[in-house]
Amino acid sequence: MALICKTNLGRRKKLPVLNELKKDVLNNTKSKTIYEENHQIYQLCQKLRQIRKEKNLTQKDVASQTGLSQQMVSKIESFNGNPSMLSFLKYCNCIGVDINTMLSYFFKYVD
Repeated sequence: MALICKTNLGRRKKLPVLNELKKDVLNNTKSKTIYEENHQIYQLCQKLRQIRKEKNLTQKDVASQTGLSQQMVSKIESFNGNPSMLSFLKYCNCIGVDINTMLSYFFKYVD
C-alpha cells in the first residue's frame, strides 16, 4: 500500500512518507494484526470486484439485479462501510460466488 500522487507528467509516484508510516504500524504487534486482518478483507473485496468484471457486469447491473443501491455495491467492493450480511449475500449470489465456499476459504487463512 502506498500513497500515490500524479506528477506533472501524469506518471504515478509512490510517496515514501506512507511507506515509513506502514513500517511503523507493522512494528506494533496490535496494529500489525489489525492491518493484516483488514488487508485480507480488502483482498477479498478486490477479488469479488474482479469476478464481477469478468462476468461483464457493471455495479449498476448488480444493483438492479439485487435491489441494492449502486453505492452499496461500490462499498462492498471497496471495503468502505459495513454492508449487512443480507446485502453481501445478494451481491455474492448475483456474481455467482458461493458465500459458504468463499468464507471458509477466507477463515482458513485468518485463524
